[in-house]
Amino acid sequence: MKIKNQLLSTILLLSYLTFSSCSDKKADTNNKEKNPFGSTSNTETKILQPCHWTFTVEQSVNGEGMLVSTAKLDSGWHLYSQHIPGKGPSTEFTYDSLHIYNLMGETEEGETIKKYDPNLEMEVLYFEREAVFKQKIKVISKSDFTITGAIDYMVCLDQGQCVHSEEELSFTVKGNPSITN
Repeated sequence: MKIKNQLLSTILLLSYLTFSSCSDKKADTNNKEKNPFGSTSNTETKILQPCHWTFTVEQSVNGEGMLVSTAKLDSGWHLYSQHIPGKGPSTEFTYDSLHIYNLMGETEEGETIKKYDPNLEMEVLYFEREAVFKQKIKVISKSDFTITGAIDYMVCLDQGQCVHSEEELSFTVKGNPSITN
């Protein structure tokens, strides 16, 4: 009976230690490949949202248009350019593929600031206060439609605090009345 009690006590103690140590562990949210700063993703924590996006369309009568994505940044934050070498924290645009429009060229961006980033140990391009990105399109539909997609980006403070996020984008585009069916 004494051995059974000792065995039962040992099993209970091991169970307690196992379960209590599991509950104290936090999920590893660092993605060192995408986020070299080791900060959490905005999809994992909704506390910080220092970047605010708006989406507009500028259209001409010849069936061409410009998708304009504008990021307004809270004071002290910066948004990285699309042009960061290697696995740096670059801004990336994806547009859903539809047969009613064509992308013309790459997404263009406004004037950037170039600075050495000690966290990345390299020169980077980024924006402060506001960033404007433009994607030229050719409308090949007579009917109005919506272009959707996503922006994968990172914003940081100079002190190294960063937020990685993915934002859905949506543009309402007017059809091209000169298209013949």
